[in-house]
Parts: sequence; structure tokens; C-alpha cells
Amino acid sequence: MGLTVENVSKNWPGFSLRNISLTAEDGEYLIILGPMGAGKTLLLETIMGFYRPDTGRIILDGKDITDLPTEKRRIGYVSQTCALFPHLSVRENIEFGLIMHGVEKTKRKETVDQLIEAMQLKALERRRPTTLSGGEKQKVAIARVLAIEPKTILLDEPLTAVDDETKRELKNELKRIHETGKTILHVTHDQIEGFSLGDRMAIIKSGEIVQTGKAKEIFAKPKTSFVARFLGYENIFKAKIVENKGSETIVDVEGIQLRVSGEVKTTQFTIAIRPEDINVGLTPFRNEDLNILEGNIIECVDQGPMVAVKIDAGLVIQTVMTRNSFFDLNLQAGQKAWLAFGSQAVKIVE
Repeated sequence: MGLTVENVSKNWPGFSLRNISLTAEDGEYLIILGPMGAGKTLLLETIMGFYRPDTGRIILDGKDITDLPTEKRRIGYVSQTCALFPHLSVRENIEFGLIMHGVEKTKRKETVDQLIEAMQLKALERRRPTTLSGGEKQKVAIARVLAIEPKTILLDEPLTAVDDETKRELKNELKRIHETGKTILHVTHDQIEGFSLGDRMAIIKSGEIVQTGKAKEIFAKPKTSFVARFLGYENIFKAKIVENKGSETIVDVEGIQLRVSGEVKTTQFTIAIRPEDINVGLTPFRNEDLNILEGNIIECVDQGPMVAVKIDAGLVIQTVMTRNSFFDLNLQAGQKAWLAFGSQAVKIVE
């Protein structure tokens, strides 16, 4: 049946969770995505029972657990800091929850041995947490949670303090854990992390859930300018309708007319365009089905494998291209350039 947060609100000095409702279905991987300070950790801690909500309910597998003590919720929780016991070895940390639940010694050893093998911790089992890397600590924290066999696991920024290689390893491990049937709530501010792991996603801003849905749908159709900007739609402009043509709509953005796919029903709204959906050329594009703008390059910013190119075309437009494309065109600040993008690339966000 999964985990349901039903109209939960909680006030702290200077911050509130406001009327939060979301559901992680049984066996689902739900990402809670939002910027730093949005309330992601406080939401998980409220679900865990560290705080009692002022209003609303928390329901786990059909049972109201709002007033149930934390230790009786049978929810696994991996915090940002891992919260390992510094005086215990890796093996002892993993075993700790089993001891607290009264599991007999032979069964404890069997469970810990299996987890140490699965998480590739054999070489570390006698070491203390202070001697471990960030990724190693995360593995131990996850193993400790898995030891008590929770059906539901909450992960608080589990990949933040690790290098890229360790992040890839931990992602694969989380996918493997999910495939065993676990229900997972995973909070992060990293959209790439969220989209690569989650079945569904909830976007949180300032203590409120502002959009939920399948990850791909949210990426393709952000509902607000906040969601669009957070997900990388860098070109966001106020617009107004000029003419509806059924299959597309002509809109006005600061005196420039653009084509938008589909019928727009509101007179004033906001549009968003992803930078990678815009093509850049040094000669005019010859395609009447595209939005085509002429402008001058303001700056080119090297971003490693990609290059960001800012162009003034009556609107200041942010684009991004591969390094190879950038060097093939030999783009430079001050050059005249043309932009082209399809009507489907223009999203109506609010």
C-alpha cells in the first residue's frame, strides 16, 4: 500500500511545511526534489516521527502512524551525515539495529555477513567510521538500514558528499535495493540524480509541494516558472497571445513573435525554453516551421564538455552546445548569429 503523507503541516520559527500531500506507492522510488532550504530534510524527519505534524496524517501500509514512536515505525532512514556510531566498527554499526530488535546472535551474524558482502565492505568491517571516506560511510549507513529489513526507506541527500565514481556505484546499489521491492523516498537538490533514479517526482519549494508526476512528464511540462528554472529552462519570459491557429499559437514576447505548439487559452502567461533545444548558426536557417531569430553573440562560457552561448536577439537567449559544435562554428563574442527552435520547444508554464 505504500506511504502516504496527507495534508501535513508543521510550523517552526521562520519556516513551515504547508499542507503537504504525497504518496509513494508500494515498491515505488519517489524523488523529492528541491533547492537547499526547501524543507526536504524536515519533511523526512516528520515522516520518521522526530516531529509531530501540527495538522495532517502519515499513513504506512494502510496504518495511521502519525502518533507512533519513531522506533516502532519500521522505516529505514539514512541521514545526510550518515550518523554512524564513532566508537563502533563497521560490522558493529551494521549489527546495531538487529541487537536493538532482539535478533539472536546466529541470525545477526548471517545478516551482517550478507550485507557486508553485498555492499563490498569486507575489507572495512573492522574499521571505525572516522577512518572511512564519504562513500564508504554511506554504504555502511545503507547497510545498517537494510539489516532491519524495512519495507520503506527514506534517503536524505545520500549522494551529496561523494565523488563521481562513488556516486555511480551508489546509484547502482540503490537501484539494486529498489528492485528487491523496497519503497524508497529519496530527497535531493540534484536534478540529474533525481531523474536517473526516480519513478515519480515531487518538486518542493519553501515547504510546499508545487508539482508531482512522472519524472519525464515534469521535465517536459513544468507547471510554473520556478519549476522550469529549477530544472534548467534558462529562457523564461512573460508573453501574451497574438493569434490562435489551432495546431499552434502565435505569442508576443517583448515585441518578438514566437510560435508555440498547440492552443493557448490564457491571454497572458509565461513561456520557457531549454538552452539545449535552441540551434545556433552563423547563416540564416531555411525552415519556415521553426522560430528563427537574428542576433549578436554576447558571450561564450566554457563549461567543460559543453559551452554556453548567450545571444542578444531582441531577447537575451541562453543556449548550450557541445564543445565540438562550438569549435566547428568558431563562435566568438560580437559575431552575428541566428537562432532556431521548434514551436514544441516553447513551453507554457503558468
